[in-house]
Order: sequence, then structure tokens, then C-alpha cells
Amino acid sequence: MLRWALTITYVVVLVVALVVQLFYPSISAILFWGVLGWFVVSLFLYRLPAMNRPVTLWGKPKAVPTPGASAAAPLPSGPVDLGFCLHCGTHVAPGISVCPSCGHTILPL
Repeated sequence: MLRWALTITYVVVLVVALVVQLFYPSISAILFWGVLGWFVVSLFLYRLPAMNRPVTLWGKPKAVPTPGASAAAPLPSGPVDLGFCLHCGTHVAPGISVCPSCGHTILPL
């Protein structure tokens, strides 16, 4: 994604600014305000809708699955017995309504 490319650019700008700071300490104020400005601009760039596009160097970008289209098994429609108590974590047999360890009522999810 473009956000990845922007992050790499941000790291490169920061490293270059630190190296320049070591060799030319007289321009440290300019470097500080420049890096701070780049940081603020990059925060706005991260939020752009175009930043969600994939970036590839060769050929077409890979297909990105949509959030609504999954091939997972359907969720059960009725209550589900987890097999343990949600309060203390003790394993319980299916159908038991009270935890033998802590005494809390076991409600099926």
C-alpha cells in the first residue's frame, strides 16, 4: 500500500536529517522544523483515501479481499456451549448450568 511507501520515505527523511545534523550542527534548527513539518504533512497524507491502494513493482496488484466476502463457515444460529466457565475458566461438561468450581451460572452464548 502507499502507506508503506510513505513510511519508508519518512524513515529515510529522518535518517538523512540525523546524518546532516551530525555534520552540520549549525543548521539544526532548520532540520528540526523541517522534520517536524514533514511529520505533520505525513499525518495528513496517511489519512487520504488513496493511501489504501496497493503498490506493486511488477504487473498487476494482487486482489485484495473485500470485508463482506468471506468463505468462512456460517455462524451457528442457536446458543453455543463453550465447554468452560467464563468466570474462572474451569472446564465443564456440556449441559451443566452452574460451575462446580466458582458457583456462577453458565449461560450459553
